[in-house]
Amino acid sequence: MASRTMYLDAAGDPGWPPPFGKSKVEWYVLAGLVLESENDLKLSEKVEDLLAEYIPEAEREKWPDKHYEIHYHDIIFGKNIFSCLEDKKRKELSDIIFEIITSANPSIFATVINKTQLKRAYGDYAYHPRMLAMQSTIHRFSMYLKREQHIGSVVVDEEEYKKDKEIRHLIHGLKRYGAAIRGFNYQPWYEDKLERILNAVNMSPSEMSTGIQLVDVCSRSIWSHFEKGKSNRFHQLEPFFDRDGNHVYEPSVVPPRSRWK
Repeated sequence: MASRTMYLDAAGDPGWPPPFGKSKVEWYVLAGLVLESENDLKLSEKVEDLLAEYIPEAEREKWPDKHYEIHYHDIIFGKNIFSCLEDKKRKELSDIIFEIITSANPSIFATVINKTQLKRAYGDYAYHPRMLAMQSTIHRFSMYLKREQHIGSVVVDEEEYKKDKEIRHLIHGLKRYGAAIRGFNYQPWYEDKLERILNAVNMSPSEMSTGIQLVDVCSRSIWSHFEKGKSNRFHQLEPFFDRDGNHVYEPSVVPPRSRWK
């Protein structure tokens, strides 16, 4: 039985925007990059070689090890370890990163939440965007594994989630209680206890996981499409959104536009 790993990363602020809160962004995205084990290893080697090519060793020594990784926001704006690169070189680096991602023929998942519309649709009963995105994305991955007859695992950024007690409680409860989102008109509606997902969710430092680094690129690109209308990179990822024949499942926009007010 074939194995797949889904790496998860978020982009955007999960807080509520006005008049419900103080967040300055409308959209929250949780993306999942699903890789075959063999491609996972090849991508790690490619990214390691790529960083060595673009970041001189003398520059690398100036920064803590945790900065020596693909971080798309830093590449775009020339921050941290990528501050030594001119705009043209950072664009060139980004192009190669997308070539690396697409060459692996991944399956891409994304829960894309319009936070204002979610709150308007469900009021006080609205799931918190961070919790909703995590549960629904893992649920759809589980359904994908059943459909394709695979087993799988889920990896998240240790730094982002290790201190989040609510998320940790959610993760531990998924296998015991099931992953279906319950509530009026929430999608998906499908009882599932993640039978094909091994060990629920694993945590790894992002600098030690190429998959987490590459899904960071995906989540930022999808968020930029919805939040800022910057869609070039999103369109590069579009052919890889999970589908079954002509039925394209991703990205999953929450709430459905039919519920917008």
